[in-house]
Amino acid sequence: MFQRRLWWAFLFVLAVGILVSARIVSLGDSVQAVNHTFIAEKLPLSQRIGELHGAMADEERLLYEYYSYTATRSAFQQQRAQNHANLDSIVAQLEKDAGSRGQIAELRTQITELDRLSDDLSATLASKEVNWDMARAILMQVKPKVREIEATLAAMASSNQRAVDSLGADSQRSVSTMVRWVVGFSILIFGVAFFVGYYVVAIIREGVERRRLAMFPERDPNPVLRLSASGEVLYANPATAELLTQLNLSPTHPTQLLPADLRRHLDETRATSTSKTHFEYAHEKYTLECTIAYLADYSEFHVYVKDVTARKLAEEKLAFQAFFDPATDLPNQYRLREELAAAFTQQRAGTVMMIVADREQEIFESFGAVETERWLVKVAYRLRDGINVKEEILYRFGSNAFVLVCWAGDLASAQQRAELLLRTAQNPLQVERRELFSTLSIGVTLMEGDPCSDAASMAEAQMQQAASACNRVRRAGGNDFAIYDEAMGRAAAQALRLIADLQHAVENDELRLHYQPKVDAISGRMVGMEALVRWMHPERGMISPIEFIPLAEDTGLIVAIGRWVLREACRQNAAWQQAGLRPLRVAVNLSARQFRSSKLLSDIDAALAEMALPASLLELEITESMVMEDPEGVRSLLDKIRSRGIHLSLDDFGTGHSSLAYLKRFPIDCVKIDRAFIKDTPANTDDVAIARTIVAMAKSLGLTTVAEGVETAEQFELLKAMGCDQIQGYFFSRPLPPDEFADFYRASL
Repeated sequence: MFQRRLWWAFLFVLAVGILVSARIVSLGDSVQAVNHTFIAEKLPLSQRIGELHGAMADEERLLYEYYSYTATRSAFQQQRAQNHANLDSIVAQLEKDAGSRGQIAELRTQITELDRLSDDLSATLASKEVNWDMARAILMQVKPKVREIEATLAAMASSNQRAVDSLGADSQRSVSTMVRWVVGFSILIFGVAFFVGYYVVAIIREGVERRRLAMFPERDPNPVLRLSASGEVLYANPATAELLTQLNLSPTHPTQLLPADLRRHLDETRATSTSKTHFEYAHEKYTLECTIAYLADYSEFHVYVKDVTARKLAEEKLAFQAFFDPATDLPNQYRLREELAAAFTQQRAGTVMMIVADREQEIFESFGAVETERWLVKVAYRLRDGINVKEEILYRFGSNAFVLVCWAGDLASAQQRAELLLRTAQNPLQVERRELFSTLSIGVTLMEGDPCSDAASMAEAQMQQAASACNRVRRAGGNDFAIYDEAMGRAAAQALRLIADLQHAVENDELRLHYQPKVDAISGRMVGMEALVRWMHPERGMISPIEFIPLAEDTGLIVAIGRWVLREACRQNAAWQQAGLRPLRVAVNLSARQFRSSKLLSDIDAALAEMALPASLLELEITESMVMEDPEGVRSLLDKIRSRGIHLSLDDFGTGHSSLAYLKRFPIDCVKIDRAFIKDTPANTDDVAIARTIVAMAKSLGLTTVAEGVETAEQFELLKAMGCDQIQGYFFSRPLPPDEFADFYRASL
């Protein structure tokens, strides 16, 4: 295509060049003719007119000289003869110009008259008696006659000049036309040269591209073959021999690389509308991908082969990882959902058991993630080894969660199965030369579904029910099983709704603080108060902390709630001080999450500064478990809090595993005796002994003691007799809202 365009461009330039050359030759002839006329005719004519002007001036001068006797007669006649000969010669030359014959005839007449006057003047002056009047009269006629001749010559010169100007204009036009033709042709040549250059570059690029494409099969890392219409190999690139060698085949027989049913694939390719087929086939342990293209205009097949063994293995591995746990080779939760949905579609019966290995967090914190995973794998193997493969399938549902599906079981058999799993779990597991003990939490649900419901939705609901029953066991301490009932589902749904509402409780100003007095056991005067949070739900009304505080702990919302409680308690106490009430210390409970927060100190400082409350009027209550997690780090934090002048109390003392001898390391000001040791006194002598021991040990360490949950006069008298410093409980007052507590506050002044 490019070559055809170049030929057309060449022919076009050739034709235009011939046309331009002919036109330039024609214009050159025209210019040459003009120049010839100018040189051969007009220029000589101008010259002769000038000579004639000079001859007339000589004739006139000669007559005047003769008249004045400046010249002798012989000199006059001699010069006149020469002048007449010169005039005759000039006039004769002028007569050759055909364009001025009328003017030449007139000029001859005028010259003849001038000659007659010259003869008359010569004759008059030659007589013996010169008639000067006549001579003067003749001389006076000479000058006008010379002027007439000069006028005729001027007309001839003007006519000649016009002819010269016309010739010059014609010559200039011809030259300008020639220049335009030459410039136009040059522009055309430039344009054609650009056009030709563009297409030459295109042809070169096309050639380079063709060469590159021609080398493509040679350099292709995958086999490329060219087959005849009958399937005979016409060409095979070097990669074909390399793959044959890799497959331990002869590199000189490329047909060994092609599938056994090649003929069928060739016929299918030729028959398809796209003339192209794509398929995979196995060659021993290898998987090859083949693409066949049929070139109808060449009646040939191009075959492209690629070794996709690595890709197939990767796909199989990904497919395995998508539905199986790589650590235990157990099917995962995605396979569980598929198979449960299929079971509901087929209306199969059975039970689903959610099994969670307890103590995962403790093992993780003690030995790390690697050791924890090894332990979980051991747990999985023990569960797997104990199942009936014909009737049961074990799935790994999460890190420490498993699901056992029993296809031929009812709730009674599921209960027996769960009890067997719990007994088996009592045996320790050997993990890296360590014996690790772990119990199980098991939730059981019966596979029941609505035939009209979606199978996937029923499968999801089944897993949620088993998880709900399992969570009930875990909250109760684990090492047990529970069977799902509707009450669990309602409780779980209610908890979810409550969590959703709790997320907006702080920003919607739904939280309230109630205050419970602390009373001096000896004087009966109020010496402080504890701030206790309440939730005024917009629909359910007042919600007990027992109901929403555990949810806040689980979700992490307790940190934001604790921050609000701290600020509000400081604000209210500062307001009471400003109202003139006696300064009292307000106690605020810190949650475990809030205590571990890196912003705790800044939150405390911000609350005290913003509310302008002295640090000595704030008391923070912590629990035993909080100080026992990281003793050194906790001591450093408590020292920083205590250095601000804030008091520290140890809440719920006696319920953990610590002792006062150990806790003396911490900067604690007060110990609160848990209500569990107070509620059954004085009847329960063991609780009385424990309370008395705590009070005595606290006094020996210089700590203040506060008894919680005091509700009767007998309990109050007993604690006062023991030497307990402060009393807190319903015997004196229940927790009160701010307005009622202010009245109680004033009454204690």
